[in-house]
Amino acid sequence: MTASEKKCQQELVALKNEFEEFVYIVSHDIKTPMRAISNITTWIEDDLGSTADKEILDNFKLLKNRVGRLENMMNALLEFSRVDKSEMELYEVNIPKLVADCIEMLEEKSNVQFHFTYHLKNEKAVTLGKKLQKVLFSLLDNAVRFHDKEIKNVFVEVTENEKDYEIKVSDDGPGIPEGVRDKIFSIFYTVNSKDLVDSTGAGLAISTKIIKMVGGAFQYAPAANYGSVFSFNWPKQ
Repeated sequence: MTASEKKCQQELVALKNEFEEFVYIVSHDIKTPMRAISNITTWIEDDLGSTADKEILDNFKLLKNRVGRLENMMNALLEFSRVDKSEMELYEVNIPKLVADCIEMLEEKSNVQFHFTYHLKNEKAVTLGKKLQKVLFSLLDNAVRFHDKEIKNVFVEVTENEKDYEIKVSDDGPGIPEGVRDKIFSIFYTVNSKDLVDSTGAGLAISTKIIKMVGGAFQYAPAANYGSVFSFNWPKQ
């Protein structure tokens, strides 16, 4: 590497660090005034009392909903900027139990049938447990949240290879239109309007950054039954 190339690389690293620090500061500091807006709205509602016009109360509700959404987006942006700086502990996990714990964390599990396939030599692994949990939860949450059928089928398959684990999360939902498949890993992008499905649109972007950080690969493919198949490789430590 020449001196010029080395200098460019150093400047690029410095710029990246500066950008991540900027994102952290902005996303962290904006949360306080957002909470203040929500609190002030509640105080005004209380002052108006039960005699307030319904349309006014509906507008206050809409305002608080939008502030809450913005706060969630700021939290996601903060998490995105700190992917390689937080929850970096290596510890032993039981992979099937980790999947079960992620399912338990889901807000909505009614009318969902989960199907599991494990090809494991050893159920236990020492890894970045919180990071793996984050990716698994995000994929399971998306599979359930964006499903459009009365009975939702979600499939989890984990295969242990010599150097990594291949993990697939699939469903028989609506799938993702071909024209927007290149956008789904971008932060805050959602196929459906955020007014229709409550989501920040940050889960896949954060998961992509985590998987890239550990040296894995992340892929999407349409399922044969019009659903979605998300698969990633998680290297062994």
